[in-house]
Amino acid sequence: MTHKFASILAVASTIFLLPSTATAKNWYLGGSIGYNQASNQTSTGENRLVEAEFDAGIVSTSVLGAKLDNNFRIEGEFAWRRNDGKNLSFNGIDRSIAAKGAETYGLLFNVFYDFDLGTGFTPYVGGGVGVDFITNEFLYGPVVFEDSDTVLAWQAMAGFSVPVTETIDAFIDARYHTAIGPNFTRTSPADTGVSLDSEYDTFSISVGWRFNLK
Repeated sequence: MTHKFASILAVASTIFLLPSTATAKNWYLGGSIGYNQASNQTSTGENRLVEAEFDAGIVSTSVLGAKLDNNFRIEGEFAWRRNDGKNLSFNGIDRSIAAKGAETYGLLFNVFYDFDLGTGFTPYVGGGVGVDFITNEFLYGPVVFEDSDTVLAWQAMAGFSVPVTETIDAFIDARYHTAIGPNFTRTSPADTGVSLDSEYDTFSISVGWRFNLK
């Protein structure tokens, strides 16, 4: 546990400190909103198997970034993701669930490479690492599967941007994001404190903007 939180602290420190390596004239602010689809989630513990499916959800991001030399960019990102639960099974038996689901708040440090084509159209690829605070909420019968965890996270991105004005760029991108190994506690009146190793992987498509600070 100590090692886990030391890793999270190290990543969080990187997110806030690395943007200072860029000059202020190259900084930008940005944000996005889009479609977020969570993969089927499997949570396992001693003699327990909980499998969940999710409806399509939403993702929103806010960023502070900087343009560096050689077409690289770096960003500190705050992200929110939400997916409502659709179906759930316990030990292979389908259960009727309350309208709950999974939600994450994340802080990530991203690195991008922009492909300069000499036109306004600029494709890019990128990757990011950080931390997610993730909450799982499912209620079925007398059982409560509702808990939170803070875990390391990573993501891969690809997209393109186009200039709208001299200071504003619009972009569309796709992202694969995963929270690494969250652990939740499943409780009920007859069965308390069962620890479950879980997962949360998402694919999203978003539209957004970047405001270049000059």
